[in-house]
Amino acid sequence: MTRSEFERLIARLGEAWAAGDATAAADCFADRVDYADPLRYRFGSRAELELFFEPPPGGHTTTWHRILFDEATQTGVVEYTYVGHHTYHGAAIAEPDAEGRIARWREWQHLDDGRDWEAFLAGRV
Repeated sequence: MTRSEFERLIARLGEAWAAGDATAAADCFADRVDYADPLRYRFGSRAELELFFEPPPGGHTTTWHRILFDEATQTGVVEYTYVGHHTYHGAAIAEPDAEGRIARWREWQHLDDGRDWEAFLAGRV
């Protein structure tokens, strides 16, 4: 996968979440996937992700602040803000498979309903 292809995949994922299309969001991931916040949850299949990605009342959005991709290791990193039931600021490491879907996703995020991304990074209350 190239950097450009990875950026398109991440953009497609964000667009699917914004549209409330859990099926399209889950389709960005491999059928057998390792998707986790190492301390809170883990999913192993696209079908599990489809349920996890169902939008809350009022919908949800993701803003990608930074998208990096190392073609040599086939590893991407994203920084994001997710807004749904709550606002989360976080980062994820993503590894695509040979078919162009995400096979491994590790996310670390902070619940922060009171600050936008810039205030979060600056540590402002």
